[in-house]
Amino acid sequence: LSAIEGNILRYQRFFYEVCDSEQPLRDGSYRAEGPARARDAVQSWRQRVNKQKEEQGGAMPKEVGVPPKLKNPWDLRFMPRSSGQSIPLRQIRAESVGSLIQLDCLVVNVSQVKPKVEVVTYHCEMCGSEVFQSVEGENYTPPRECPAQKCRDNKQSGNLRCNIRTSAFTKYQEMKVQEMSEHVPQGGVPRSISVLVQGDLTREVLAGDAITLTGVYYPHKLPYFMTMRQNTPTTQSMYIEAHHIQKHKKGYSESPTDEDAMEHKLNEAMAHGSLYENAAKSIAPEIFGHQDVKKALLLVLIGSFTKQMQDGLKIRGDIHTLMMGDPGVAKSQLLKQVCAIAPRSVYTTGKGSTGVGLTATVNRDNATGEVTLEGGSLVLADNGVCCIDEFDKMEEGDRTAIHEVMEQQTVSIAKSGITTTLNCRTTILAAANPVYGRYNPYKSPVENIDLPAALLSRFDMVFLLLDTVDCDKDKQLAEHVTKVHSSFEKKDKDGLELVEDADVLGLGFKAFDHKFMRAYVRKARSFEPLLDDALRSDMAEAYVAMRDEEKREGIQEKKSYTTPRTLLALMRLSQAHARARFSHRVEREDFEEAMRLMKASKESIELSAPAKRGQNPLDVVYEILADLSRRDAVKDGWVDIAHVVSMAGHKALTKEMVLEAVESWQSLSVVMMNPEKTMVQFMVPLE
Repeated sequence: LSAIEGNILRYQRFFYEVCDSEQPLRDGSYRAEGPARARDAVQSWRQRVNKQKEEQGGAMPKEVGVPPKLKNPWDLRFMPRSSGQSIPLRQIRAESVGSLIQLDCLVVNVSQVKPKVEVVTYHCEMCGSEVFQSVEGENYTPPRECPAQKCRDNKQSGNLRCNIRTSAFTKYQEMKVQEMSEHVPQGGVPRSISVLVQGDLTREVLAGDAITLTGVYYPHKLPYFMTMRQNTPTTQSMYIEAHHIQKHKKGYSESPTDEDAMEHKLNEAMAHGSLYENAAKSIAPEIFGHQDVKKALLLVLIGSFTKQMQDGLKIRGDIHTLMMGDPGVAKSQLLKQVCAIAPRSVYTTGKGSTGVGLTATVNRDNATGEVTLEGGSLVLADNGVCCIDEFDKMEEGDRTAIHEVMEQQTVSIAKSGITTTLNCRTTILAAANPVYGRYNPYKSPVENIDLPAALLSRFDMVFLLLDTVDCDKDKQLAEHVTKVHSSFEKKDKDGLELVEDADVLGLGFKAFDHKFMRAYVRKARSFEPLLDDALRSDMAEAYVAMRDEEKREGIQEKKSYTTPRTLLALMRLSQAHARARFSHRVEREDFEEAMRLMKASKESIELSAPAKRGQNPLDVVYEILADLSRRDAVKDGWVDIAHVVSMAGHKALTKEMVLEAVESWQSLSVVMMNPEKTMVQFMVPLE
């Protein structure tokens, strides 16, 4: 096997000749269809013509026969060994030239599929013979004279005319792959290489897919004039000829290889009950809390179905979600988990993204000079999820580029003579910080979010994740984090698990892995639930009530923008929850869960109840002092002022405001400070 893997080109020809000679004859029940029928018709015509030529004495020599690739409808490639190990792209060396290599990579760009000639057929105008020429490389020189016996006997050089109809072509596609981010060393730039794909391997991958590529490492042969035209004609460019491609993550519409096993696991999970709850908890189980946010993320992955009306009107089914909150509430980790579960996803940041990088850019090919259109992050995530972190750091001009994507699901381009519209059926999942870095409870929600209403109305749900001080929740969070760092799965040198605990995080069940989550989402997306007639009036009343409540609150206390898009968001959430239950009808429990999530996203600001607008800073500092003095860890009732300042920072109070409040309480003989003014104590101990 090592000898075969080290010289693939030689053994590929050898195996092809053996398979061609040992190929069994067709039986009587064989019926050709499609292109095979046309190939058989040409082959039978060719046999009749050759038979007539033999009778007339003008046939081609025996050594100039029909090439096997012109007769056989199959091709030969090599698959990698099951025990083969993938190598990083930057570890390919000179000894790998001509050998079979396997590497993990990311598809960056994919060209269109074109026909590539394998066997060229010529027709002699003098004797009527057929001449074949096999094309192995990128270029070939057509023959000048007819090699038939009749032309040689007459001492004539017959004029050869190329016959495209009887020539053999194969599908040909070029793509550019880039090494995975985990293989890039510190301070390095990802390397890329060109890959040539032929036959049935074409149209298998799209830009943005992570794949395991197996192919042969070859030098790229260019004509002399093209080599001299390059900037560095003395260097040799390399490429990989693909033999096998395997995707790392299967798409929702693709059937996995272990479909029966996954279906059995799904049925077992449904039999245990609470599949929706357990699936939501399985999204980032290491992150404490955020149950409603995780349920919303599960519905984002499932989504609703796109409705196409008869007049061409399209209503999107994607559920766009914005998570805004204080630093350190695991927003970025939740985005990463969604990217890992979704089979097609793109992760980007606001500061490192531009409007062109998100939508599309126009590039000119250095080799051919053609102007090509290259899709950005949103186009690469078509029918998937695009996670945008640090959404508030994005420039306003770049942020407006996604307005069309979020509602119309298209990207319109008019650049460099190219006017087109690209499909961009992408779910937007964004995370941002408030305008002041931390959420300021003394400002209205609209002032904290500080995003335009045209953009906020396009998000179906806007969650405010606040870092509030709660002794019980803080203790549970600390215990959960320490449990994550102490109860990990131990593995041996071969990567096999030695200790497997069914529930190391106290979830009540073993968290589902990403493969199971993808299978669950794929099955849920196969349903198209319709709205029950009895729920239409309830949805209308709920929408009217939300609009009326927002009107009564006023502009200063406004939590969000309720528009007709909110009604569509409510319907999408209801349909996504019905999909999560594998139901064909949207029932009342789906509507109630959608309303609950909608209210939870709008009322998440109420978590900062002690620091509501208009509350006196003296009362806030007093409550913090009282809470800290009651703790068991505090001795003799003394409280560190630095600790008070830290906790008051979550309530948008500065250090000067805290010290001023403590001095005010000291002047009222409620508390006392030590001479260094670093500790504070109540004059009368609290019960």
